[in-house]
Amino acid sequence: MIRAALLSGITAIAFGLLYQVSGWTLVLAGLIGMIAWWVQAPLAHLSGATLLGDFVGAFLVGALAEVAAKVRQEPAIMFVVPAIIVFVPGELAYKSMVAFLQNRFMAGLEAGLTAALAAGAIAIGLALATALVRPLLRSRPKERE
Repeated sequence: MIRAALLSGITAIAFGLLYQVSGWTLVLAGLIGMIAWWVQAPLAHLSGATLLGDFVGAFLVGALAEVAAKVRQEPAIMFVVPAIIVFVPGELAYKSMVAFLQNRFMAGLEAGLTAALAAGAIAIGLALATALVRPLLRSRPKERE
């Protein structure tokens, strides 16, 4: 599990380089991807909890990205995009297409729907994190005496 988390961090860094993220922003994006994967992995292995793992992982990416954005004074998207890549259900979409090409329509439909539900869980997790964490981090004006 630690190996998978480290590889997830490296993947996030690689995609950050692809999107021309640099410096500490790149390092933080990699750490966010690694931490989120490390939390998500045990949840995904629970019986029937794969979507819960995707949701929690995406929520964690969104929340940590908002905190990093506040600290670094950069847009949260700079941290979210590289870190969330590790959650994209590309393997399921690939399996769906292969099954359809092999005329195994039920298997293709199952994999495709699972990929769509995973993408939905990821989107909801990110949106909810932004909606809940960003207002908490806004600086409030100081009251005058």
